[in-house]
Parts: sequence; C-alpha cells; structure tokens
Amino acid sequence: MKKIVFVLLGCLGLTACVTNMVKPNIVANGAIKWANGVREEMNISQTGSTLTFLTPPSMLNPGGITIFSRIDSARNGNCEHYYNEGSVKVRMQVCDTGEVTLIQDGQVVNVGALSQTVY
Repeated sequence: MKKIVFVLLGCLGLTACVTNMVKPNIVANGAIKWANGVREEMNISQTGSTLTFLTPPSMLNPGGITIFSRIDSARNGNCEHYYNEGSVKVRMQVCDTGEVTLIQDGQVVNVGALSQTVY
C-alpha cells in the first residue's frame, strides 16, 4: 500500500514538473495546409534556409521546435530540399508553385500547399 501511494505521488510530482516547463514559441510568417486539412504554422527565415515548426506536445514529449534546414546542393529545378535536423531521414521538398511534399525514409507521407505571410 505504501509503495502505491509513493508511486502515485511521484507521478503527480513529475506531471507538475512537465506542466510548469516553459513552452516554446515562434513568430509564424508562413503556413502549410496539408492534404488532410491540418494547417501548420511555421517561421521561414529571411534567407529561406530554415523552416521552424512548433512540435505539438504529447504524453511523452512536452513539445518543442522542429527545424528543417535547406540542402543547398540538392536544388532540383524549381524545388528546394530540406532535412529535419532532429531526424535526417525526414525530408521536405518545397517548390516555387507552393507545393510541399513531406518524405520519410524515401516515402511520401504528406503533401500540401505553402502560404507565406509578409509582416
């Protein structure tokens, strides 16, 4: 019985620590509307070399940011290629037409359209 109470109090303490963590924030100046209807805001650097997204929180992850960096040597026609700094097997292709393709392990996992807002 004492062990159960100890475990429950420990879990409550960890939950309190996670909820009090500072949540990241970005100033969004663009967004991608994915084919499934989800709209994901992002910050596009002035040079276009990085795309920064908020990572949504989950049970095991308090959230954070995800940064895609441009692969300068991989330009293909009218498209730019980016890689996820946290998971290099995740790539994104952004074309001048606004078409966005998300690729993981060589497989297309989502497509969408880019919209950029100028502030």
